[in-house]
Amino acid sequence: MIAGRLTMRAAVERNQATGTDSWNNPVPADFQSIGDPLPCFVWSKDTNKVADGGKVVLIEDMRAMFALGADIQANDEIASVTDRKGTEIIPGRLKVEGEVQRKHTHLECALERVA
Repeated sequence: MIAGRLTMRAAVERNQATGTDSWNNPVPADFQSIGDPLPCFVWSKDTNKVADGGKVVLIEDMRAMFALGADIQANDEIASVTDRKGTEIIPGRLKVEGEVQRKHTHLECALERVA
């Protein structure tokens, strides 16, 4: 049922770096592809402007849905979102924010833009 809705493809990358440096700080992230792009659907749920002392920030609440059983985890990054033919739809990197939620027919997660 949900497969017809998953019209986009997400190139998912996962941090492969482990351990700490000589100062006991985490080593720099090393994001590597986890395989073929995953079928998905990404959308913008809401956009808000926040003004604070002369600065204005635009905050966009983005979501993504994946098939049940898809290999997607918290803190993964999406390098690109394309259509089925490989044309980029959403430019830039997106990070999976928080835990992936299991719904009745799909997995859903919140995304934040990585700048």
